[in-house]
Amino acid sequence: MSMEYIRTDGIYHPDREEIKKSIVVVEDGDIVELRDDVPTDTEVTIETDGYALPGFVDAHSHASIRPWEGDQIGQLRADAAVGAVRATNNLWRDLEAGTTTMRLMGEERGLDLHLAALEREGELNAPRLLPSGVHLTPTGGHGKALTATDGSSAIRTRIRTNVEAGAHHVKYFATGGVSSDTGDVGRPLYTDEEVAAIVDESHRLGVHVAAHAHGGRGALSAVEAGVDTIEHGGALDEETLNALDGSDRHVIGTFSILHHPRGIEAGDADSPAVMAKVREARERGGEAWTTLLERDVAVALGTDSMHGHLADEVAHLLDLGTSPEVAIRAITTEAARAAHIDHRVGSLEAGKSADLVIVNDHPLENPHTVADPQAVVKRGEVVA
Repeated sequence: MSMEYIRTDGIYHPDREEIKKSIVVVEDGDIVELRDDVPTDTEVTIETDGYALPGFVDAHSHASIRPWEGDQIGQLRADAAVGAVRATNNLWRDLEAGTTTMRLMGEERGLDLHLAALEREGELNAPRLLPSGVHLTPTGGHGKALTATDGSSAIRTRIRTNVEAGAHHVKYFATGGVSSDTGDVGRPLYTDEEVAAIVDESHRLGVHVAAHAHGGRGALSAVEAGVDTIEHGGALDEETLNALDGSDRHVIGTFSILHHPRGIEAGDADSPAVMAKVREARERGGEAWTTLLERDVAVALGTDSMHGHLADEVAHLLDLGTSPEVAIRAITTEAARAAHIDHRVGSLEAGKSADLVIVNDHPLENPHTVADPQAVVKRGEVVA
């Protein structure tokens, strides 16, 4: 394949917080060079008049769920064909909004594993998908749709089965959640012995561990056991923050599902138990994240199935007082690190996938520009 040239008004580098070069040179879907000009007698393949950002990385989502329709756990029980069609439409919405890589946090029947394979084969127009396979939750635990996994032996078997089928990481429920009435958001769902088995088996097989954990003893148990990412983190206390402070682990913010009108409130307004949790999570989450952002803790963002709303996650992080630089890293370089795929995505440099989002404005002068991409390029091709 011949070289392709993408012209921009400037290429933003999230870690260096600067714009340098303007031409992205692509071969076989990868970046081979960044430069300021196009060689003589060479045509520009893609001409733009905006700034280039790395393709966005959604660090936490589910392919088939739509929170605004309610009963998210019930949605995971849908017929496999129904789930696949819904996921296809959801993932297209994410892609056209600029998400070119997505870390998926569990589906039943291995749906996310099949979707990831179809995307790699070119059969599915979607972000690059990083699947977990069937998520781990115990009998009676939050997130239990069709499958429960109890005891260290069954946990190890489940992880081995998922990894053999192509799982990129392991996701387990460390605490209860907001979108169901199965447990407090701080109560641990697994014993310390079971959590140790999750982390040990995952790391032994070379995959990282994502723990759904809002706060309390469940979150502290996850951190002490050595999980790699804390998902949500809306009720983290000082002891857990101290354990995270200065480490190389990430906390993944998922705000829109709680605050956007099309989030849990739209789907579960008729459930007093769920809505009570939503109100509490909104209040506690603001306090916890304000404190977290003052610590030396890396953060990334995910939509948690609010498909197409990654820019709203950025806006919420900005509202909490973080800088445009940090907010943009939370959907680019830091999100890629959290998802353990920063060797391929998250920044625009030679050797990485040619995933770009073209935006109208300088991202540091107007970080909200991420909400309205001019174009989305994935593996060197305009996809939206």
